[in-house]
Amino acid sequence: MAATDSPLRIVKLIYQSYLPHQGRYPRVSDQAGILQADGHDVTILACDRECRHPLQETTGGVKVERIRVRAGEHQGPFLQGLPILRFYLKALRWFQGRQVDVVVCHNLDVLPLGWLVRRRLGCKLVFDAHEPNYYALWPRYLRFMVALVEKVDLFFARRCDAVSVTNAYQVDKYRRVGVRRVEIIGNYTRPELCAATFDERKFAAQPIVFGRFGTIYPGTGVEYIVEAFASLLTRCPEARFLLGGRVADNYKQALEVQLARLGPAVTYLGAYEATRIVSLYSRIHVACLVYPKSAWFRNITPTKFYDAISNGVPVIMTDIGGLGCIIEQYECGLVVDERDTEGVARAMERLAQDRALLLKLARNAFELRNTLFSWPKLRETYTRLIRDVAAGR
Repeated sequence: MAATDSPLRIVKLIYQSYLPHQGRYPRVSDQAGILQADGHDVTILACDRECRHPLQETTGGVKVERIRVRAGEHQGPFLQGLPILRFYLKALRWFQGRQVDVVVCHNLDVLPLGWLVRRRLGCKLVFDAHEPNYYALWPRYLRFMVALVEKVDLFFARRCDAVSVTNAYQVDKYRRVGVRRVEIIGNYTRPELCAATFDERKFAAQPIVFGRFGTIYPGTGVEYIVEAFASLLTRCPEARFLLGGRVADNYKQALEVQLARLGPAVTYLGAYEATRIVSLYSRIHVACLVYPKSAWFRNITPTKFYDAISNGVPVIMTDIGGLGCIIEQYECGLVVDERDTEGVARAMERLAQDRALLLKLARNAFELRNTLFSWPKLRETYTRLIRDVAAGR
């Protein structure tokens, strides 16, 4: 084991192809960049599920290696069982004979693999639990398996040296079962993806533009936003909406039908890389983050929230992940109930008509990136966590 003041050999495991347009990419790449800047030797070990990406490359100064295993997306546990088993076997061969100090598992699907590596190599294990309750978004006929998954989650979490999470709900969840160290590592937006200055003139521009960016898949609340915006157009026909992000294959047709209701008032920008965050948010006045308060969403803290406020864009958002009280306390947006689509439309209309309020909320949002959601503090917390784990603290 390397001394804690020496560079550590760190492998980050993820069961995705690790591409800039994928949902977990920003969190993994941000953490890898933090550790690389701290002097550590970091490797991302990913799964090339499309079997067409480079097996080895350097992305953002971080080494990326991919294991090719063809696997689909959003196919449920039965169709994914064999592909993930193949990934496990190939990954174990990849680790054979390597010197590794810390393995970081991004999400539950690779945590049992990380535990096997820990037992074989004697390295330390960190579980990055990005989701509060895994697979709670499964269709109804698979819900009986969610309780089993929760037991697997807690079983392996107790056998980790540390668990990093995104909010206080998860801290309580893992501490209740005796996890030795749980640390909040927020999905804060790194400085180069934040607007350099606050553009006050944008908020006087007409027409008002609402937006939502990020991966789009069933049950994420887009249908509530479309319905509310359609209602808004009857009163503010000049309003516009920008939608960007990769659409899951099983949702493309349904989304096309929904967007057709809005006609030329909506523009779909397609998938985008994280490097476009600043330019995307420069084009909108308000980010619409309306989610259902389901078992899956009620405890999440979406990256989209931090991206919006870090670029000086206030939010219209449901109260999930403890963010409702933050939005109200720091006056960086409006909190809505997703079941009240007319109420969501009224919130949109209020900001469209009251530009002084819109500007106030935007200024407050922009300030939070230097205070409550400070990137330097996050970087310090994460590097200390990894060094403490390596030292057995």
